[in-house]
Amino acid sequence: MSPAFKPTSRAKRGPPGNAGKSSGRSAACDKSELAAHWAAADLNALLACVRDRPSNVLRYVTGRLYSSDEKEKWRAVETLGYLTERTDLIPQRQVVELLRRFVWALNDESGAVPFGIPEAMGEILHRRPDLQSEFLPILGSTLTAESMNQTGAIERGVIWALGRVGPASVSCPNLTETLHRIAESRPEPESRAIARHALSRMGLAPGS
Repeated sequence: MSPAFKPTSRAKRGPPGNAGKSSGRSAACDKSELAAHWAAADLNALLACVRDRPSNVLRYVTGRLYSSDEKEKWRAVETLGYLTERTDLIPQRQVVELLRRFVWALNDESGAVPFGIPEAMGEILHRRPDLQSEFLPILGSTLTAESMNQTGAIERGVIWALGRVGPASVSCPNLTETLHRIAESRPEPESRAIARHALSRMGLAPGS
């Protein structure tokens, strides 16, 4: 399995970027300033921007999900999880609004190609279990409901996300059957592997 699909362990890894380094500057928090903080991996500066302009930061980091650089995409996934967990900085209504935009991006009617979106949803729901009741069933349906099915890399992102959430994902209707089917009979080795990984994260053995 590609390392990109391995879940982040918060016990072993700290927040993304350099949390101990301060830029020593007041953040203007416009796009160019945010880009500079992102390039410098200056988490303290990003947090300063979150305090002043949370919407700007969330919008900027969400944009990094679409990066062609896999490392940058996964850094954005981790960062969104970390930021949305900071309930002292980002109001719940903004996190809910972000997740609703992600749900729309996963809808065919949006016309979007939602690279990185499922993974970000999974990371946020892993860190914010209080939001799972509203959004986890929707995430699960993108794998199980024919009208919402994703394919290829997007489908693998959904599977990773459900595995990231862990045992709570078992509550999604028809999910375990779908994952077992993918793990056992999908032609693509990467899809079979990520499905087995997700089942393991949920506490289920493939084939059980």
